[in-house]
Amino acid sequence: MKRLTFAFAVLFIVSLIPAAASSSTGGASVLRTRGYVKHIAADGLRVAAATNGIARKCDRIVVWNPVQRTISDVKTNVDCFKGDGAINEVPEVAIAGKRVAWMEGVGGNSLELSIRSRMLGAKKTLTIAFAANSNGAEMQPDGDYVGNLVGDGSLLAYNAWHVCSAVPVGGEDDLATCTEPAPGNHEVLDFGKQQLLEVVGKNGVEIASAPDTVNAKRTSLEIVSVDAGRIATQAPNGEVTLYSSEGDVVTQIAVPAGSFAGSALQGSQLVTLRDGDLELYDVSSGELTTTIPLAAGAVLRDLQDDLAVYIVGRKVHVLRLSDGADIVYSPPGKGAVDAQIESPGLFYSYSVPDGLDHGRIAFVRFAKVLQKLG
Repeated sequence: MKRLTFAFAVLFIVSLIPAAASSSTGGASVLRTRGYVKHIAADGLRVAAATNGIARKCDRIVVWNPVQRTISDVKTNVDCFKGDGAINEVPEVAIAGKRVAWMEGVGGNSLELSIRSRMLGAKKTLTIAFAANSNGAEMQPDGDYVGNLVGDGSLLAYNAWHVCSAVPVGGEDDLATCTEPAPGNHEVLDFGKQQLLEVVGKNGVEIASAPDTVNAKRTSLEIVSVDAGRIATQAPNGEVTLYSSEGDVVTQIAVPAGSFAGSALQGSQLVTLRDGDLELYDVSSGELTTTIPLAAGAVLRDLQDDLAVYIVGRKVHVLRLSDGADIVYSPPGKGAVDAQIESPGLFYSYSVPDGLDHGRIAFVRFAKVLQKLG
């Protein structure tokens, strides 16, 4: 089976079903997948979904083009033997043109992270990056990490970093994994070897780096969005820096510190969800132009042509930034809901308890979304 082309292999696990004539789908085309859909990523006409396997089958990545009606899939190395008690997950997925990439997290006491990639139509999956740390059952953060995988057009990018524990002078040396002591009286985490990398061929190539940061909760180069050859990163203090694909700083936007629930870049607009408010920044000037309060628990997922997509609970919202018009799509079922928006239209995913075909990915054409917004 795995030696067949994607188009043939996938017919055994996914099928296209007509849209239900209900408000929950809004006239959408719907793809049905055998496994539950965990999360999705979209680029242009294609959407990639991480789905969990069934029985003793491995988790799979499914790629769908609803306009050209093509479907592809690829097997991961995750959760191939159910119920073994180990860590098995696909926490991130990205797509850039005809290349799909995802992160695999497997392990027991320790955690091994791999970024893997495949060109649609190819037979071989590439391992782009690998990192290992103690953040499995041992629950210790020390070690190497990769993550924050994003894609757009021909650009795939991700972060790599190292975490170590620093203890103060006179502290318990057996807890220290940093070479330097903590600057104060308490144990702290040190983020080092911080990199911004672009996928080139079979490898990740560093295009930017950052100095070590002490007492941090995340890398200071954290990728939050990518668009038109630009990579947006956000520092712990909130500041957003846009890099070119060559690693040059395009601009910096002084976003204040706060509690963030997503950021997205598209064209001349940057939106970030900070302390419950959706904030719109002009990329050229760096000025905050619009602030829109959102419901508690909102998570920002994407941005396209003045439309921001966010999720509250299991409801998918599309918000027009220019006038505040807001519409809701309410998927049926239970479990995780995700959403992305591209120029062709809105993608959203959900799962239902329906035999073996649990997963659903819906696609609503952009014109239909605008018509619903009024």
